[in-house]
Amino acid sequence: MSSFDVAAPDHELTDGEDRAWREVSDVGIAVARTEWAGAARELLLGAAKKYQGLVQHKDVAAGVQELTGIRTKQPTRQWMGGVLAEVSAESLRRGEPMLSALCVNTDESVFDGYAAIVGAATGTTPADADVHASHERLNVYRHFESAGLPSDGGSPVIPSKLSAARGRARKAAIAERPINKCPKCNLQTPANGICDTCD
Repeated sequence: MSSFDVAAPDHELTDGEDRAWREVSDVGIAVARTEWAGAARELLLGAAKKYQGLVQHKDVAAGVQELTGIRTKQPTRQWMGGVLAEVSAESLRRGEPMLSALCVNTDESVFDGYAAIVGAATGTTPADADVHASHERLNVYRHFESAGLPSDGGSPVIPSKLSAARGRARKAAIAERPINKCPKCNLQTPANGICDTCD
């Protein structure tokens, strides 16, 4: 078993049966991160099997603790970045696209730290992490021959929720632009600033 394989539980837990949890403080952060990264890889591989499959950051955090039996009380933002960095490093070691691109926030944007992980792995930090992730996701779907992959190979897609939010932000920015008006007649002037009516 490699450090990124996840051992199956000895048996299924039944209702009312308590789980024997291990605490990070007992196993150590290095062991926990390695085991969590293996579990995160499995969760992300599940998403990779379906074209445009994604996994929310909070679900990965909960899932890795459940799969490994190692839990923490630390806020997710303090430890998930390190776990996903290890998943990315493992993807690169295997010659795969970065599975961590499938992990998103509730608004479908990439998780905090994605751009830094890409920068550390490739030497180039993307200007727009979400656009980079859309291309990386497509590479993941193609690499793992995802169910539902279009016959033409698909195309990079910004998830619908994020795309809608970006569209609203663009419209709001346009609406907030100052309108140049003629000081004499108060009509809007063209881009050159010369009033067609007065000049």
